[in-house]
Amino acid sequence: MATSMVSAMASNAILAKARAMYGKSLGETDYKQLTDCRNVSEVAAYLKSRTNYKDALVGLNENEVHRGQLEPMLRQTIYYDIFALSRYAMNQSLIFTDFIISQAEIDQILRCVTLLNIGKADEFIYSVPESLKKVTKIDLEKMIQVRSYDELVSALAGTKYAPAIRKFRPKDGERANIALLEAEMNNRNFGMVIEAIKTTRNGKDRDDLLNVITAMLDFRNISRIIRLKKYYHYNKERIVPLLIPYGRLPERTKEELCDAGSVNEVFDMVSSTYLGRLISKLQYNDISQLANALLSMYCKHHLRLSPNPTIVMISYYYLKEIELTNIVNIIEATRYGLSADEKEKMLVR
Repeated sequence: MATSMVSAMASNAILAKARAMYGKSLGETDYKQLTDCRNVSEVAAYLKSRTNYKDALVGLNENEVHRGQLEPMLRQTIYYDIFALSRYAMNQSLIFTDFIISQAEIDQILRCVTLLNIGKADEFIYSVPESLKKVTKIDLEKMIQVRSYDELVSALAGTKYAPAIRKFRPKDGERANIALLEAEMNNRNFGMVIEAIKTTRNGKDRDDLLNVITAMLDFRNISRIIRLKKYYHYNKERIVPLLIPYGRLPERTKEELCDAGSVNEVFDMVSSTYLGRLISKLQYNDISQLANALLSMYCKHHLRLSPNPTIVMISYYYLKEIELTNIVNIIEATRYGLSADEKEKMLVR
């Protein structure tokens, strides 16, 4: 069978399967039931019995669920889905699978550092999805035993994350700077996937992929600039190191946004870019939802209409991440006794 025919069949399989998987996502009825739950046990029970997360929650005793146990179990569904799609992928689409694995590893490292900072490193065991253990190149079992930053440095020795972990080793008595560590590792991961696209693709295929990836990075940067200005009153010098050095927006434009005197001024400046046209179509309740609201609208469009299997995989992944964020927000809001209406305002569709 000709290579082009095999490639076309694989692409069609990914397109069909990803769209079918998305069809099983949480709907309005599910969100209504979840926001009406009175405690975390009821949330877990509904997810276990009535949603596509039931396979990941097999064996869970919803009456004894640990507060940190539910999210990694739910996250396994996302990994299973991406790995299932990867079975149909040609070499180029596997670039994105490697990116997702790296992103998952970064999330685990950051979770470990966060727990070290607050003296709860022993809780890291609850955050590790079982599905990740099968594909990761970092030693999660060693990380479970970590009780100090130096032990984390040792556990990650020889991995691609070792330089960043060493670079941001905190001084005695101080906490690790998670924001800078996150920026360092994420920027390397984004840089690797962008370079891989540039070197393994050509023509319209490459341009479409780069446009989608870089737009998503712009969403993240704009949201971060606005959030850091509104809640922390950071100036340009403090914001720039926390931004992703990629995207459609020119570096000069990003620096001007960081230099803006207020959030309103940032929005005025953004309105003259392609992001302004997208933001004007959004509905969201809080500025913290901006990036996910942009992602949701953008990914739904590409999931429905793109003929590119990698773009559809990317779109599916981020839509499931948004769904998981919604679930986690419902869980936390339920724990703190918020009303159904208050929970609803925390959700991004």
